[in-house]
Amino acid sequence: MHKNNKPIFLNNIRVIDPLQDIDELMNVIIDNGIISYIEKNNEKKEFDYKRFRYIDCSKKVLSPGIFDLRVYLNETNNESISLLRNAAVKSGVLKMGILPFQKPLLDNPIIIEHLIEKTNINNNKIFFPYGGATKELKGKAIAELGLMSNVGAIGFTDAPNCIQDSLVMRRVMSYAKMFNKPILQNPEDKSLAGLTASSSTTIQGEMNEGEISTRLGLVGIPACAEVIIVERDLRLAELTGAHYHISNVSTKETVEVIRKAKLKNKNISCDTSPQYFSLNELELSTYDTSFKLSPPLRSEDDRMAVQNAIVDNTIDIITSDHKSLSNDTKILPFSSASTGASGIETLLPMTMNLLNYSEISILEILKKLILNPSKLLNIEIPKIKLNEKANFIIFDPYEQYILNKKFLDTSPTPFHGRPVQGKNYMSIIDGEIIYDSLNL
Repeated sequence: MHKNNKPIFLNNIRVIDPLQDIDELMNVIIDNGIISYIEKNNEKKEFDYKRFRYIDCSKKVLSPGIFDLRVYLNETNNESISLLRNAAVKSGVLKMGILPFQKPLLDNPIIIEHLIEKTNINNNKIFFPYGGATKELKGKAIAELGLMSNVGAIGFTDAPNCIQDSLVMRRVMSYAKMFNKPILQNPEDKSLAGLTASSSTTIQGEMNEGEISTRLGLVGIPACAEVIIVERDLRLAELTGAHYHISNVSTKETVEVIRKAKLKNKNISCDTSPQYFSLNELELSTYDTSFKLSPPLRSEDDRMAVQNAIVDNTIDIITSDHKSLSNDTKILPFSSASTGASGIETLLPMTMNLLNYSEISILEILKKLILNPSKLLNIEIPKIKLNEKANFIIFDPYEQYILNKKFLDTSPTPFHGRPVQGKNYMSIIDGEIIYDSLNL
């Protein structure tokens, strides 16, 4: 398990397990990849510490690894897979939901099965692909949902595209209900957002519509473009009985609509990303393309509404919406620059920042990073129990530092130069240490 093959003694570590609702100071021993001892700190037995790789874990947390619900792989070549895997495990992300928008598109069972086989290294399953809801993610014809489900698709989505046609969306929901899989939607009315491709001169939305967009001379996307789709889909979800999941909630209106819908429909869930509870549209004042995102950064009122919705559990899941891009595609005039940003390496520290700005516990945060995405997709969470294989991360939720893009393996980031807290130190999958900076 480790280069000196000694059992690892984790002394005085805070074990937080959202599955068992545990938050306790404990002593933990890992021997041959197995949790061979786990007891509360005040019940510590006497040990011969020379037998162990002894680690003082004061102020550190042991928990299951993060399940990042929404990640773009870009390409299924070995280089992209290896880069994303290494960046993820270094950052405490041990499971990822891979969105279908990549090369090739994940819109048929052959491609999905190929990706699962290619990424399932030594039985360490980290990549969990979605299937495209429609063929070529064009929102016109339903894809082979049943066959994709059979080979391992965890759910269906056209992300980052939004299914515009109501009849197509109803049919997708009906079929997904048959296979007990959720539908994830990136809600955005394309015509209101100026994203229709009827001609080469079509004006495309660039940022949130409002006073700031007018001052900057950038084409605005109205906030209602999001909630209009959500309201339509909520009615279709009630009609079909499907589990409907709203991705990247970014507006106050959307939060309010979801909050009401959840009172009568338990099959409604949603997520957001750190950019939407940490940043607002003022960031675009310098035309910095790292802030060109989809959906766009919204007003301060929207940001606060999203943050409050995390605290009151209207928002169930926090995800990175990771989309690594070439810097060349960002070093362009704002209108021509690509949309999206890296996020998997900043998910933990940006989310732990919530401890400073809201009434929320680490346990509640970890439920949104680990437990809730696993429940949504019906994927087992490793147990932190005696005689179980070691599957967890060790991180310091309070360690403060300034985020520096030079030390990130993926780019671009909208969080460069920001004070954050939270750093991962060790990742273990199936008893094997795959990242370790506790005692380098």
